[in-house]
Amino acid sequence: MYAGDHLLPHVHVKLRDGRECTVDIGSLEIKGRIAPREIKEELDWIESNRAFLLGAWRRYNP
Repeated sequence: MYAGDHLLPHVHVKLRDGRECTVDIGSLEIKGRIAPREIKEELDWIESNRAFLLGAWRRYNP
């Protein structure tokens, strides 16, 4: 997550091989060329921590 980032609330996920995507915090929609199966653990974590992430997004992106 970056301060002053563009809408909608999202997090950035970067894989060890250098590929990146963003994941919408609300819908878990992936933007980028990464399959959901490749980031299943990250998607589960984002879903489980959605309230925390939305709060952080609001603090960093008023």
